[in-house]
Amino acid sequence: MTGNAILAFLPILTMFFYLVPVVFVIWFLVKFHRIQQEKNDILKTIAYKLNK
Repeated sequence: MTGNAILAFLPILTMFFYLVPVVFVIWFLVKFHRIQQEKNDILKTIAYKLNK
């Protein structure tokens, strides 16, 4: 009886192990994009001030 219960959760656990890295990569890419965008904005303001 307990063996069947463990086997019932096996597909859920395998999906979890595949889903977590995908979510982490997507989160990392979004975070990286936002940081790069903020750096570009800062550099644009610096360049604007230097050209004045």
